[in-house]
Amino acid sequence: MSYLGLLPVALVLSAASAFIFSYIIAVIRGDVSATFPYISDSGAEVPESCVFGQLLNITAFLAFCTMYVRYKAVQALAGEEDRWLKKMNRVTMFLGIVSAAGCSLVANFQEGTVVEPVHVVGAAMAFIGGIIYSFLQTSMSYHMYPDYSGLQVCRVRLGLTIVSLGALIISAIALKDWDNFGWRNRDKFKWRPDQPGYDAHVVSTAGEWLTALTFLGYFFTYVREFHKFDLEVNTRPLVRHLDEEPIEGTPNERTRLLA
Repeated sequence: MSYLGLLPVALVLSAASAFIFSYIIAVIRGDVSATFPYISDSGAEVPESCVFGQLLNITAFLAFCTMYVRYKAVQALAGEEDRWLKKMNRVTMFLGIVSAAGCSLVANFQEGTVVEPVHVVGAAMAFIGGIIYSFLQTSMSYHMYPDYSGLQVCRVRLGLTIVSLGALIISAIALKDWDNFGWRNRDKFKWRPDQPGYDAHVVSTAGEWLTALTFLGYFFTYVREFHKFDLEVNTRPLVRHLDEEPIEGTPNERTRLLA
C-alpha cells in the first residue's frame, strides 16, 4: 500500500488547523466576534495572522501536491487513447494551480489592510477555481466509470461539489444584502445581534465556512485511491564531473513532471 493517501489527509488537517487556531486566538484576544466571523477575519490581526498565514501557505503547497498526484494518477490510467480525459486532466491541473495560488494570496495578503484587494482576488481564485476544479474532476470520475472508477465515489464527489457551489452562492447573495446595511461604515470584525444586517452577515459567513469545509472534504475522496498508486521522480547525472557541460538535448529525468 502506498503512503500517498496521507497527502490529502495532511492537506485537510493543515487547513483545519489554520482555521481553528487563528479563530481561537482571535476570539480570545477579542479581535473578532465569536459568532461566525469570516474565515479571513480570524487571520487579519497579529498574532493570529502569523499562524493563519503560515499554516495556509503550507495548505496551498499540500493542495498543489495533492492535485498533482491526482493528475498523474488519471494520466497513468487514461494513457494516450482517451483524448478527452487527457485534455480535461490538463485543464483541471491548471485550475488546481490557480486555486492553490489563490490560497497562497489569501495567506500572505491579509484582510483589513491596504492590500485587501489582492486578498479578495486570491479568495476568488481559491473558491471559484476550486469549485470549477471539483466539477470537472467529478465529470472525469463519471467518464472513468465503470472501467476505472466506482459509481459511489462519483456520487459523493458530485454531492460535495453541489453543496459547495450552493453555499458559495448563498454566501454571495447574503453578502450583497449585508452591503446594503452599510457595513463598511462600522467595524466589520465585531458584529452584534442588535445591529442591522446581522442576520445577513451570519448567513454569508456560514456559507463561506460551508464552502471551505465541503471543498476540503472533496480531497478526502482521494485518500482511498491514492493508496493504490506510487509516484516516482527518477533523476540521472548527465556528466561524469559537475564542471563538465551536458550534451544538448539530453533529458535530465526519465519522466517529465507534466508529461
